[in-house]
Amino acid sequence: MLSARRFLLRLAVVGILVAVAGRPLFAVSAPTKEQVAAAAAKAQELLDAGQADEAKTLLGPLVQAPTADARLLLLYSSALILAGDNDAGRQQIERALKADPSLRQAWLHKAALDLVDRNYDGAYADFLAAQKIDPAASDNALNLGAVLLLQGKLQPANEQFQRYLQANPSSADASYLVATNYAMAGYNALATQHLQNAIALDERARLRARVDANFAALAKTPALQQVLATDSYILPPGAYRASQTYVVQYETDKHKLLNAVLDAMRTAGLPFDANVEVTSDWSLLWGEFRVKVSRGADGGVVEVTAPADRMTPQQWQERTQKLFREILVHLAV
Repeated sequence: MLSARRFLLRLAVVGILVAVAGRPLFAVSAPTKEQVAAAAAKAQELLDAGQADEAKTLLGPLVQAPTADARLLLLYSSALILAGDNDAGRQQIERALKADPSLRQAWLHKAALDLVDRNYDGAYADFLAAQKIDPAASDNALNLGAVLLLQGKLQPANEQFQRYLQANPSSADASYLVATNYAMAGYNALATQHLQNAIALDERARLRARVDANFAALAKTPALQQVLATDSYILPPGAYRASQTYVVQYETDKHKLLNAVLDAMRTAGLPFDANVEVTSDWSLLWGEFRVKVSRGADGGVVEVTAPADRMTPQQWQERTQKLFREILVHLAV
């Protein structure tokens, strides 16, 4: 978990049971393990539907018994919370934990509600309980670090985040989540440092930060502006590289050169990520190739790179030359 806000966003997609034509899947009395499993599976299929009212209609009769299944109680709590009734959702979480104190996800949900209520001590205790159930869970240190930050305990939070990062040394997402926690708590230097680490592992973290509201307050600082304006990519040893300069200069008004590159890649059948990073001086596309479109001294520059193990030298030569030709064609339109 990254923070209260992010955790609650994740909480909003916890398994929900949804009714089929408004009818329960089985009778109120003593559902079998198979029936509970079937209902839970159905809930997962409809997870993204957000149909909280239907879920409540389905689950209501199934959780009335004092011995109701803990998983169903937790699912019912999720439906209630999605419908806006946090208090009732908390009651069902408490029932789920009473029925099965080892249900780790219930402790995480309880922590989320405690964070909403700014009961940070309670949330910390909940996360400790979750850690006790599964000491090896990758999110333990991140969860605890996030709460410690909210409590204003920077050094203990730093220690938990370091524990989390040491367990995920090559994960850009891990560094990014830590950066986001620091950003939300107002620790700008630490947020920028860990964002840079994330970018070093996967430069697309920079694009992610541009549109992340958690970095909004930090966006005006010179340090973050510098990070966002810098293409810090280092070409791996042995990687392919080719570039072509065009008369049309790179600009961000009508994006003529960038649009020509996009159209050329489609025409050439080169797949690429729909998320394109655009700055005043350069743009980046990712796919089979990494393509950078930038402003050069003599015109717009298109630089194409790719790992050496992605294709043969002949394939590289054929594909890049075709791309450069197609860019010319689209610029002439």
